[in-house]
Amino acid sequence: MKNSNYINTLTPLRGIAAIWVVLYHYDQLTTFTGLDHLVPQDSTMLLAKGYLFVDFFFLLSGFILAHVYGSRFQHGINLRSSWNYLWARFSRLYPLHVFCLLTHVLVACFLILGFPNVWDKFSHMYALKGIPVHLFLGQAWGSDYWLTWNVPSWSISVEWAIYMLSPVLFLFLFKKKGVWPWVMAIISFTILGSIVHFHVKHSLDTTFDWGIFRCFAEFTLGIVVYNLYQEGFLKKWLAKDLAFVVMALITLLGLHIKINDVWIIPCFALVILTAAYNQGKVQQVMKWPMAQYLGEISYSIYMMQGLWLSLYWMGLDSWLADRPGIVPDTWTVLALVMSLLFVNMVSAAWSYHNIEIPFQLKLRKVKFKRLFNFQ
Repeated sequence: MKNSNYINTLTPLRGIAAIWVVLYHYDQLTTFTGLDHLVPQDSTMLLAKGYLFVDFFFLLSGFILAHVYGSRFQHGINLRSSWNYLWARFSRLYPLHVFCLLTHVLVACFLILGFPNVWDKFSHMYALKGIPVHLFLGQAWGSDYWLTWNVPSWSISVEWAIYMLSPVLFLFLFKKKGVWPWVMAIISFTILGSIVHFHVKHSLDTTFDWGIFRCFAEFTLGIVVYNLYQEGFLKKWLAKDLAFVVMALITLLGLHIKINDVWIIPCFALVILTAAYNQGKVQQVMKWPMAQYLGEISYSIYMMQGLWLSLYWMGLDSWLADRPGIVPDTWTVLALVMSLLFVNMVSAAWSYHNIEIPFQLKLRKVKFKRLFNFQ
């Protein structure tokens, strides 16, 4: 049961972000096989900029975790509150992460036994040395094995690292007045601007190398945005339905015309702020059961994508290799992608109800009193 402080208008945004990232990955993998983008980039960059919804997620994560946990660390950090917080977050992340890793182990065995030619070409994705890296959530720490097994889980590695740092961020930023939050906001934008400047593609699309700095900056900005929410910053205007619609359209326009990635971040922040404030028609739409459900299973949507993306990539690549000169039309590939997206959603719903939530609840019930004399 959700508490009375639950901000239900934000939940569907998680689902939208997860689905957008999944579609972006399908588009990228399609080009890896030698085919054109699913959506021509000279027409729109909406799909090509889908990686930015990882940035949206970390911004939203900073906002939501400040809302739920910020007050626990507002006046200080102690061992008990820190352990309870980190164990709660670990219980949320790790069971599904391990399950998804196991599905890729099964795929590797399947390829070795049944499709040796495919295995020869894609075996680098299933390096045995990558397994401990994934188990210890080290993919985003400059590891050579980030592009192995469940590749999208690099961001879970980053997320866990940020969780370990977040009590300190809450202590120094949560509901703090004065210049310090704004100094951190400037530092965060400086980090993001530097990443774009030095990135080979001049974008925020960085993962195992600079991904932790990228996502740390956005999580920090999420806490600052939450402070604005608590202060009622421009609430009279931003709470209107029109404000949310306008900010959503401006964000989509920015993605469409390919403005500098850094400028999309404040647009995302205002989308979150207008959604959080809203108690009108936007909230009524966001409260639709299906919209809420998509948000609730968003983590499973994101994590389960790796399985279907791998099968899509290897399957399409092998199909094309066996039929030289034959190029499927874009609509056929799009139909395949949408079918796999549906399968992704169904498998995400299953993993949410059978893996993510049951094991999260079991882990959170584990007591450490005998090991730690503070619980």
